Amino acid sequence: MHFSTTTLLSAIALATASFSHAATLAATKRQGVVPTHGLTVQPVAGSAITPGDPFAFRYENANACESGYSPMAVYLSASAPMDADVRGGELVDGSFEYKFGDFLIANFGLPSMGTPPPATLTAPSLNVAEGAALYLSVVETYRDCPGGVQLEYGLETTTVVYA
Repeated sequence: MHFSTTTLLSAIALATASFSHAATLAATKRQGVVPTHGLTVQPVAGSAITPGDPFAFRYENANACESGYSPMAVYLSASAPMDADVRGGELVDGSFEYKFGDFLIANFGLPSMGTPPPATLTAPSLNVAEGAALYLSVVETYRDCPGGVQLEYGLETTTVVYA
């Protein structure tokens, strides 16, 4: 069988393009929300929060990519946020009732920079029924992940009762 130089070059170009496209898809699939996430230690699931009153808050981050600092954001929602609600380390507008803020966890004993997560949060006054289930969610950003993936996100949600 005889191949011309043009046919051979075309085959190499096609194989290279296919490999490049597959690599791009693999990197794209790794970006976004991943199954790894930290754990909300306080409040425990089912805890009551009362409008205007502080409640204990403690989050143990996953730090999936072993970064020096882990950005996180904390929200209260009427329905459990989904992975599709996370964009750029934040929940999209309309997927939450209240945002407590953006915080930065120092890892490995590094000095605090930015605003660390507080030990307490204050429950906001919301237009929801007393006894309603709400969802306290944390979006954690994983930076500098292996494989050239710059950012990935963890989404953790704990159910609380609005008392």
